[in-house]
Amino acid sequence: MMDKKGTGYSKTPTFYYISQLAKFIKPGSKRIHFNKFSEDISVSAFKNPDKSVIIVLLNKTDKNVEYNLCYNEFTLHDNLDSHAIVTYRIN
Repeated sequence: MMDKKGTGYSKTPTFYYISQLAKFIKPGSKRIHFNKFSEDISVSAFKNPDKSVIIVLLNKTDKNVEYNLCYNEFTLHDNLDSHAIVTYRIN
């Protein structure tokens, strides 16, 4: 966000979310279907041109949320802090 004078800026949470996505989701990626079982966590999944799969989870709540992530033979049980974002790369 630029200040009113246009001489300075501050980084908002959106900046960090977008930079997290840009780090892993490459040009030419395709969004793939993904099922979610909780309204507390937003899930997006992408297939990169190199065939890696990127799964992004965003906790939209003020509380920590426990979750299970399953993709093919990849299975993970973890906890996502409030308003945190996490990215998994599966080759």
